[in-house]
Parts: sequence; C-alpha cells; structure tokens
Amino acid sequence: MKERFLTLKEINEYTHTSVIYLKSLIKDGTIKTTKISKDYLVSEYEYYKFLELMEVKPNGK
Repeated sequence: MKERFLTLKEINEYTHTSVIYLKSLIKDGTIKTTKISKDYLVSEYEYYKFLELMEVKPNGK
C-alpha cells in the first residue's frame, strides 16, 4: 500500500490554514513531517490527525 503525502501548500488550500501556522505546529511537534530539501511533506495519516485536532466540539452536550 502506498502512503500519500501532502505539501503544506495543499493543506493550506484544503483547510484555509496559513502555512506559517502549520510550520509552528510542526515546530512544536503537533504535526509530524518529512522534510525534503526546503519542503515539508505530511503523511495522509498525520493530515487526518490534524483535521481531528481542528474539529469544533460541542460543550458537554
């Protein structure tokens, strides 16, 4: 099974999250990446974990 990777620009386009914010999440370890040259690649699994982190949850209801 091939694993799919996304660039920060792709994640930015899908989620409307700034690349600077994504880089800060990488720096603090929230998103794990592979760095190739100057580019960061995020596995599809890490991308879905990030989406779950962004999910808005109702307050106790």
